[in-house]
Amino acid sequence: MNRLPPQSVGDVLRNLLEETSLQARMDELRAAGLWDKIVGRQIASQTGKPQVKNGLMYVPVANPVLRNELYMTRSRIREIINTNFGKEIIKEIKFTS
Repeated sequence: MNRLPPQSVGDVLRNLLEETSLQARMDELRAAGLWDKIVGRQIASQTGKPQVKNGLMYVPVANPVLRNELYMTRSRIREIINTNFGKEIIKEIKFTS
């Protein structure tokens, strides 16, 4: 039986996350957590908690005027989120009532 060279615990966990595709899910959760920072506290307080699944971010917005404003800037918001990660995490943002 051949032994593998020693690895740090961090490297082992990183490899496990990549092999099981948990890394993508963790990135989606972290992207949702950036919402307050990106749109600001005032706007974030008027929206629900974003949910991300398979690259789609769903953000509940009760106010139709705010929902329209966010809709008009969704590509810029998506760009900021993806720039923070250095890769495409969010493919589309949908605002729901």
